[in-house]
Amino acid sequence: MRHKVILYLFSILILTSLFYTQIINRKKYSEIALKNVLMGEKIIATRGIIYDRNGIPLAVSYPSYNLYIYPAHFKEKDMEKIKEILKNESILKKFKKGYRVVKIENIDYEKASFILEHIEEFNGVSVKIEPKRYYLYDELLSHLIGYVGEVSDDEIKKNYNLNLGDIIGKKGIEKSYDNFLRGKDGIEYVITDAHGRKIGKTKNLNDVKPVEGYEISLTIDLELTKFVDSLMQQYSKGAVCAMNPKNGEIIVYYSKPGFPSNKIVYESADSIWNELLKSPDYPLFDRVLQGQYPPGSVFKVFTALCGLKNGLVSPETRFSPCYGGIYIGNKYMGCWNVHGSLNLKYAIIRSCDVYFYQLGLKIGLKRLSEEAKEFGFGTKTGIDIPDEKSGLIPDENWYNRFFGRYGWGKGVVANLAIGQGEILVTPLQVVRFIGGIFNGGYFYKPYLVKEIKDKEGNIVYKPKIEFKKIDIDTGIVNFLRYALKGVIDDSTGTAHWVKIKDIDIGGKTGTAQNPHGEDHSLFVSFAPVEEPEIVVFVVVENAGHGSTVAAPIAVKLIQRYLKGRNNVKT
Repeated sequence: MRHKVILYLFSILILTSLFYTQIINRKKYSEIALKNVLMGEKIIATRGIIYDRNGIPLAVSYPSYNLYIYPAHFKEKDMEKIKEILKNESILKKFKKGYRVVKIENIDYEKASFILEHIEEFNGVSVKIEPKRYYLYDELLSHLIGYVGEVSDDEIKKNYNLNLGDIIGKKGIEKSYDNFLRGKDGIEYVITDAHGRKIGKTKNLNDVKPVEGYEISLTIDLELTKFVDSLMQQYSKGAVCAMNPKNGEIIVYYSKPGFPSNKIVYESADSIWNELLKSPDYPLFDRVLQGQYPPGSVFKVFTALCGLKNGLVSPETRFSPCYGGIYIGNKYMGCWNVHGSLNLKYAIIRSCDVYFYQLGLKIGLKRLSEEAKEFGFGTKTGIDIPDEKSGLIPDENWYNRFFGRYGWGKGVVANLAIGQGEILVTPLQVVRFIGGIFNGGYFYKPYLVKEIKDKEGNIVYKPKIEFKKIDIDTGIVNFLRYALKGVIDDSTGTAHWVKIKDIDIGGKTGTAQNPHGEDHSLFVSFAPVEEPEIVVFVVVENAGHGSTVAAPIAVKLIQRYLKGRNNVKT
């Protein structure tokens, strides 16, 4: 009986407690439960590594402390605390935009530790360790590799798969291969309290693990690029582009000056952009991809090809002798030297302007412009990074539009024939053109990505080798091959002092007129002459004649590529 009484009293106690909890305090506990929120937090995928052709890492991802603020839970007093800790006024801009989540990237370890230690004092704040892009060769490869940044509102409108806060490629390889590099973000489901603080995980939903981005191997050679940089140390602006003429691989992609890509990624301050935009050397300007230069005497290779191909001249054709200049109509057009009577071979070797003025007149503007476009000038090469320029091959319609029907005459075609005047070409167009002549007429589309692999090493992408085939008579090709070899080998050649032992090199000097200052130094070259393995184009801005500055750089690069590092000095 005694046990029954105790059991009865205990039951009464439990029922009373349940009544109090469920009925009396129902509102209180319901409010607490409602304030606990289930959230899906994004886990950022690690971006794929970018390597050079020999497996040397160029762009990687390192751990970074990132601060996340959820404005719905954030208080005004917390804002002042965070500003004081971070010494960062820019967070106000993001708050004013009405973001659901405000992300402050790359806070230092001490600040992250302080916030974590005092996390109970902040509402709607969390600190996460996430991957951050880092460029191991920064300015050296900045134009080629590009950089990443937070997605803009306009980019989201164009791609509905993107969300606020996403990090995407903004330039170069990072931009054109972003879909391969970015990977897939994951989701972690967590429970937060009324203040937006994480208090636990849910067992009802499975987290989604992030998938790392694919790894990209480029065609470029880092060591060769560093060697080129050492050769360019005394010059402030220029470009060097080297291509394998057998398939279109770009081996060296060098534009100077570069820009501090890591500063852009890690600081992204207006002051950095203002400094870059105001610099007189235009460090954001990619001279390989966007540099449009008058080709100067480098273009005489095309003019000679056009004349020979159309039967307008032969290797032995002579025009009026060069006495230092010639009248074209009533305009006197000068030459850089007195050359006397020359055949086509020596007109190329000695780079006689007077000879090529006359050849240009014989070819005519219509044929010269049409065939220049046929060989890839005036159009983009289609290389696999964005923002390429097309250069300019002016034709009759162009001159009529800009100068009026009677505002120009024969002098324009004479000037175009020597690569001066309104004509503009890019470094990529030049290496593609020279490579195509001497590889059997295959004008390859240049490319920068050799292959893309997943984390297991499986190849998921290899570029399709594309080319345009133009049949060129073998006799013409061989004539040009040895005429350009003579530019270096012949004692009267414009680049005879860069001749080296053991390697037969063909080349053509050029000086691009620059109305804004000193002329640009140009040189295009290929080697070995019989069966080229590399084509190099060098432009050094404001450096004068092509044979004195650009030619030695090109020849040393070729020697390094074919003979190795132990045989070449800077």
